[in-house]
Amino acid sequence: MKEVPEALSHIPRENFIFDCHLLYGELMDTTTGTGWHSIVPMYREVYDALVLPEGVRRVGIASAVTDGYCFRRTPGAESDGLVQRREIDGHIFMNVGNPSPDGPEALSETGWPLLLKVNKHHTLIYEAGRELSVIRAPDGRDFVHLIAKAPDGGALFQGINAPEDINNLGLPEGWELRTEITSKLTIIDLPCPADALFFANGSSFQGPVDEFQSGH
Repeated sequence: MKEVPEALSHIPRENFIFDCHLLYGELMDTTTGTGWHSIVPMYREVYDALVLPEGVRRVGIASAVTDGYCFRRTPGAESDGLVQRREIDGHIFMNVGNPSPDGPEALSETGWPLLLKVNKHHTLIYEAGRELSVIRAPDGRDFVHLIAKAPDGGALFQGINAPEDINNLGLPEGWELRTEITSKLTIIDLPCPADALFFANGSSFQGPVDEFQSGH
């Protein structure tokens, strides 16, 4: 996918990411509590070699399982529009999501998954016929697979010696993983703030989303 869906045509083209299978770097500015996402793919070697200003740190490099995604506005903005940008060591990053200052919360005794609330306006795009992994929490909320597992390491909150199999996430009791198939182009607006679940293998499921409530 390279074209902006008609339903999202009011969002600036610059806010979209379509090469989702490639790696993108994320940074955290601890002085402002803001999260920054590279606007183009980034090799691990480039990400690891970034010369960062004081207060800015690396938080992870990963790829997505979507066919595209966009950020409708800068966190805190009153309306949709071009997301705020900044240059860091010759690379352009955009302010896409500001995590809760309380940090992540472990949802089980094993430590996984971690739940992080993020202030962001994030829209996910999946083409028709996609097989998607969806997690259902004990309270009935659904979380859709967004960030791919990271067998080479480097993803946000990734554990050591983590399993690569998406079916071996180590879900707590009462949580369920299932597969959904999209029957049409599916556009999902994550709520703001979004609940982001992170697992030891670097994968992330986010929501809650209502698009798959008729299934299961």
